[in-house]
Amino acid sequence: MTTEVLAESAVVVGATAPDQGSAIDLVGSILVAQGCATNDYVVQMREREKIVSTYLGNGIALPHGTNESKSSVLRTGLAVAQFPDGVLWGEERAHLVIGLAATSEEHLQVLARLATILGDEELCRRLGSTLDAAEIHRTLTAADGDAPPTNGHPARSDDVNLDIRITNPAGLHARPAAIVVDRARSFQAEIAIQANGRRANARSITALLGLGAAVGDEVRIVARGSDAQSAANAVAAILTGSTEV
Repeated sequence: MTTEVLAESAVVVGATAPDQGSAIDLVGSILVAQGCATNDYVVQMREREKIVSTYLGNGIALPHGTNESKSSVLRTGLAVAQFPDGVLWGEERAHLVIGLAATSEEHLQVLARLATILGDEELCRRLGSTLDAAEIHRTLTAADGDAPPTNGHPARSDDVNLDIRITNPAGLHARPAAIVVDRARSFQAEIAIQANGRRANARSITALLGLGAAVGDEVRIVARGSDAQSAANAVAAILTGSTEV
């Protein structure tokens, strides 16, 4: 992620908002001011939140527009607002609200980078309370380090392995990822998804987003446990289905 995607002036700390709609309006107005989107896009950001929550966990929310709002995006960019006291986001409180505007599939790289960074619970707490906007900017625009070889359990001979190609039109974006997490939690088996040289625990939405998996990508579903085959098949059905986002 470069400073072209997230400018220093697009990060604010110490913000307050009475509700998530106001928080979305704030990061949306920053995106507009940065020349990333039109005012119509901000309206669509609110609309998406009615469809599915963009809360990612660890005090982080990632509001963005619907598929229909792409015409209101002028260029890919981020806006970050920190709320030290938090903003109620469903049943959780978001301390870092990151507004995203993206053209075509560029958002997948952005999501992957964000998920890698924001999967660190301690780091999220620090970014949610720091008084230094530059610290947030430096963290989010830092060069990628070497990705860990796994994010889940190591390979074992009794694993159930299922190789598929993602045909869900939404890839493994926020909505399908949330559905995978919800479905995975209904099984006793441990489930991981491997893609792009990374491995993610299927019960972690940040880990799944960190894969950066898109339509057409080949992935391996790895399951272990008494209901491993059923679990792998259920996840495969989501990735090869037509889930609306």
